[in-house]
Amino acid sequence: MKKRHLLSLLALGISMACYGETYPAPIGPSQSDFGGVGLLQTPTARMAREGELSLNYRDNDQYRYYSASVQLFPWLETTLRYTDVRTRQYSSVEAFSGDQTYKDKAFDLKLRLWEESYWLPQVAVGARDIGGTGLFDAEYLVASKAWGPFDFTLGLGWGYLGTSGNVKNPLCSASDKYCYRDNSYKQAGSIDG
Repeated sequence: MKKRHLLSLLALGISMACYGETYPAPIGPSQSDFGGVGLLQTPTARMAREGELSLNYRDNDQYRYYSASVQLFPWLETTLRYTDVRTRQYSSVEAFSGDQTYKDKAFDLKLRLWEESYWLPQVAVGARDIGGTGLFDAEYLVASKAWGPFDFTLGLGWGYLGTSGNVKNPLCSASDKYCYRDNSYKQAGSIDG
């Protein structure tokens, strides 16, 4: 019986070795907490492979995020996000809300301006919460550059991504809503404020 057990383990080990990949698939860029390629809550200029679909879920004390990101073209990333805001009731009328909490639906876009070269970083611009309630409204410009095994990212964000107001949003000339963010919860689907 012991010999049979040993042969079974040997056969299992050989079959697992045969199953292993000779060349493992390269690790792609990570998904951010909001969905879309990024690091934690910060977007990067990196893009997923063309045609890639990512389904994401994140849960903490304040928010529950569900998102789906699609890399439609090598230069365009789109994300749909549904957020459950646990710290706020669905309505100011408690009888109407019941146990229901506030929900935010959002659409994000990231557009790659140019690819990384030997000297220049990859650069992208993006917008978060387009047509949503404005809770996570943000615009950003970001650059990512690989140097050996390291990948560095430097960005500039406005709205939810950059709330201190040190650098004026270039979109202020188009509309005041980009200069002065309303922290209140708005009606869903209000693209123009």
